Amino acid sequence: MSPLLIGVIAYVVITATLSLPFMLRAKAEFKHQGKWSPQTAIMSGVIMHGHFIATLALSWLDRGSLFAPSPIIVAIGTVMFIGGAAVIYLGRYAYGSQQRVYGLLEDELIQHGIYRHTRNPQYVGYAGMFLGAAIIAGSELALASTLFFMAIIHVFITWVEEPHMRRTFGEAFNQYAQKVRRYI
Repeated sequence: MSPLLIGVIAYVVITATLSLPFMLRAKAEFKHQGKWSPQTAIMSGVIMHGHFIATLALSWLDRGSLFAPSPIIVAIGTVMFIGGAAVIYLGRYAYGSQQRVYGLLEDELIQHGIYRHTRNPQYVGYAGMFLGAAIIAGSELALASTLFFMAIIHVFITWVEEPHMRRTFGEAFNQYAQKVRRYI
């Protein structure tokens, strides 16, 4: 295993470890302020975007460890990657504000656009991009990192975000949650 690959794996482990204090901080800020501080928003971006870069690096450095990608597999992975990016874009577009994207503004329950089909399009999009990258490369480590990321995000959504949405938007969120699935 190359030193660079070991470094990327270490980064993924560190990011995953930082997710717990981040969740605790995000939960406390949502509960006490109704939104995140700029520092928590930055931490969110570092974790999400850093994990994205790490997944791409794992895919490249560990390519072919799970299987040798064929043109069909690469095409499937590419569609997942581009589709995931499109879903992220649609989620951010529906939010209409980068402040909402990063938890700095909690003034509206977004139910239009892509939010009519999934309550968490940005997380669905990231998962699609990560899985796509792992499939394109045939990378066992990128796939493991992606699945771990998806598990952490699920805990974050169910333990931090959804309780906050219920506190903030009450029955409107409950009705929305009955109509629209959490993921797909």
